[in-house]
Amino acid sequence: MILILCVDDRGGLMFNRRRQSQDRLVRQDMLHLCGARPLAVSPYTARQFGPEDGVKVVEQPGEEDIFFLEDLSPQPVLEQADKLILYHWNRAYPGDVRIQLPPEGWKLDERTEFPGYSHEKITREVYTR
Repeated sequence: MILILCVDDRGGLMFNRRRQSQDRLVRQDMLHLCGARPLAVSPYTARQFGPEDGVKVVEQPGEEDIFFLEDLSPQPVLEQADKLILYHWNRAYPGDVRIQLPPEGWKLDERTEFPGYSHEKITREVYTR
């Protein structure tokens, strides 16, 4: 599985059961990275996407999925993943659901920066085990 997370500078994903932030150019980048494969998302996350985006709504990701996780603790899913993509907001937000940064046991393979729609700079990092 490929796991995708959006994090702040402290590894935060959510605060008070809500995503910290969102950016339409990050969503476009995720869909582009998926190519012909659908992006798997939870019902909570599906609200960010339109029907034309072709996302697959799942309760739990499968081992072949590209899964964008926002609303759960990432640790159980991280243990199943063989690739991790982090989108950094490059800001510090309040957060109560976090991931350790850098992720322990993962190797950074690629780092790319691009301008977001609502964020001046987005950093995408790709990790493998």
